[in-house]
Amino acid sequence: MNQFEKDWNTVKKENRRIDAETDRRIWQNIAHMTSGRKTKQQKMYWAAAILIPLLGLIGLFQLFSGHHTNAENILVLKTGNEMKTYRLSDGSFITMQPYSRLTIDRNNFGKKERSVEFEGKAFFDIAKDKTRPFRIDAQGFKVQVLGTRFFLDQKSADKSVALKEGKVKIECRGKITYLLPEETWVSDADDREHHYYSPSRVKTFAFNGQDYGEVIRLLEETYNVDIQYPVQYSKEKIQGSFTGNLKDVITIVSYPFSLTTVKITDKQIVLK
Repeated sequence: MNQFEKDWNTVKKENRRIDAETDRRIWQNIAHMTSGRKTKQQKMYWAAAILIPLLGLIGLFQLFSGHHTNAENILVLKTGNEMKTYRLSDGSFITMQPYSRLTIDRNNFGKKERSVEFEGKAFFDIAKDKTRPFRIDAQGFKVQVLGTRFFLDQKSADKSVALKEGKVKIECRGKITYLLPEETWVSDADDREHHYYSPSRVKTFAFNGQDYGEVIRLLEETYNVDIQYPVQYSKEKIQGSFTGNLKDVITIVSYPFSLTTVKITDKQIVLK
């Protein structure tokens, strides 16, 4: 064998040893990398197993916490079988009759407006604030004031608002009505709206020969009262202009017949 062949075979053997060593290292590295990947995958699986339920619990906590917080922000004032007066944060006073309910969202009340929901009957004495209207959702109609005193009946078949002081805006079925002191708004059981005056409201009436019966009917419609009188005077003529409240005008127009006024209730009068 010449020198060239000896050199070739020597190099070949060395290359085989190198390749074997290289293969061993390569496979060792592959095994190490594979083991690392499995470890990382296992860690990821464990992390997912822990985090997913945890996130779910956090979500449920936030959900129920949100509802709980909202519930805490709702203030409900109500009465049982007794009458009770409440003072609101804006200085208003609400005197509620039995079995009435006032609901306030404390998060929004007093920011841009003072909104409440109401069911029942109550006398409202609202603190004056021209920048923040007081709004009442009365389950079928809405009342808005800036500062005033009025009685609201949401419970009866005939819904009503009777104004004592200030000014009131009423919205019902798309129609808007404004009340001045000593005026009353009524929405009856047939959804018909009426506008009445308090019996103490002074008005001027002019009659030019109308029948006494027609005069009494006009007073009934104006003041929302029932007036009973002796029928024999129904065709008697009434002439003249009269100024006064309900009691004054009845007394004047009934004077020729020597009739006496007897008040039975706020809504019922008998002349005899």
